[in-house]
Amino acid sequence: MLLQKFDRAITYALAAVRGICIVQAAAIFLVVIVAVIARYVFGKAVSWTEEVPRYLLIWVSFLAGAAGVARRDHVGFDVIFNKFPEPVRRILGAVIGVLLLGFGWNMLRYGIVFVQDFGDDLMETIPFKNSWYYVSLPISGALFMLFSIKIIVDSLIGRGESSIGGSVD
Repeated sequence: MLLQKFDRAITYALAAVRGICIVQAAAIFLVVIVAVIARYVFGKAVSWTEEVPRYLLIWVSFLAGAAGVARRDHVGFDVIFNKFPEPVRRILGAVIGVLLLGFGWNMLRYGIVFVQDFGDDLMETIPFKNSWYYVSLPISGALFMLFSIKIIVDSLIGRGESSIGGSVD
């Protein structure tokens, strides 16, 4: 029962992350189109059209990285991993999950420090603080950790596919 609720929460979190990434990628596309039209049709370069896509790309990159952890889409050695017997794959999958959990913890911990130290600086062309995009690091770190816990649990109970090649959806 608790495991089913956890799986459902992971599914909703992953769907939300994907939706946010799609909206941000669409925003990047629209801003770049606006920049091209402004420059080549109206002859006026809009200053913020270079900075905003860069910050949106930072968000998309970190969130998509976390989604990649949830879907187990990151680089792996499936051929070698799948040569091991099932009990070894389960343990190795859990170890990989623990390593990802540690990576997520570092993203969360040092991301918070980064936001505290540099978040009050202003962006170059728009009057917003840098914390707007720096906060993507600790948020993605927390998502890395959440999705890593799912990998660990799935590996230990032997549910689903291997910890490297499986998928949550």
